[in-house]
Amino acid sequence: MTSQFRAAVHQLAHLPDARLSEPWEWRGRVGDVRDALYVSLQEEQVALAHARPPHTEAERILILAERARGDLSGLLVGLDDTLLDADPGDGEWPLREVLAHILRTERLYVAHVRYALARADSDPVRKEVDVQLSDSDRDGGIDAFLERLEVSDGRRFADIDASALERPTVWAGFDVDVRFRLHRFAAHIVEHTVQCEKVLSALGHQPTEAARIVRRLVVMRAAHDARSAPDLLNSLDAQYAQRAADVAL
Repeated sequence: MTSQFRAAVHQLAHLPDARLSEPWEWRGRVGDVRDALYVSLQEEQVALAHARPPHTEAERILILAERARGDLSGLLVGLDDTLLDADPGDGEWPLREVLAHILRTERLYVAHVRYALARADSDPVRKEVDVQLSDSDRDGGIDAFLERLEVSDGRRFADIDASALERPTVWAGFDVDVRFRLHRFAAHIVEHTVQCEKVLSALGHQPTEAARIVRRLVVMRAAHDARSAPDLLNSLDAQYAQRAADVAL
C-alpha cells in the first residue's frame, strides 16, 4: 500500500462519529460523510472484481494472508502511538510485542518454506532456523509497524506449482507439507489480530464508526493490491486523499 493511501485512511479513520452525519456532496447530490466512506469501500470492491485472477493455488493461498494482513493493518491505522507500549495487564503482551512476534514468525515461516523447497531428498526434513529482530524492527510508532507489515517475503512463493505444495516439512512437531505452511501465514496473522483486539479492549480503546469502516476498506485494498494495475491504484489513492481533505475537520 502506498504512503498516500495510508495517509488518507489514517485521516478518514480519525473522523469523529458526529462528523459522519454532516453533508457530503458526490456527483451533484448531497449525502453525508458516512457515504464518503462507503463509496470508497465500494470503489475498492470494484477494483477487486477487476483484479487479475491468481495464477496458481499458491497465489490463492497467499491472497488469504494479504487479506489477513490488511485486517490487522486496518485495526492499527489511526491508533495513537502511546497504545503500543501500554500494559494491558493480566500478563498480556503490549501491542509492540505482539507485532514484533508477528514479524519474526513470518520470517521464520519464509525460511522454513524456502528450505522445504530447496532441500535435497537426502537432507533432513526440518532444519532449525534462528531469526532475530533488530532494534529497528521493533522501534518506532504505529506507522512504522504498518510499513513493516506490508513487506512480506512470503509473496515470493506465489508462483510455485502444485507439486511444490506437497513437499514435506514440519510445523510445531507435526509432519505437514508446504501447502499447510503457506496457509499458516494467514492463520497466524488472524490469531494475533484477535490478540491485538483483546489488548486494545483491555486498554479501554473503542474504535469509532469511521475507524470500523476504514478497517474494511483496508482489507478490501489488501485483497487486490498486488494484482491491480498501478495506474488504477494511484487514481484511487489520489481520490481518497482528496476525499479525506474534503471531509476532514
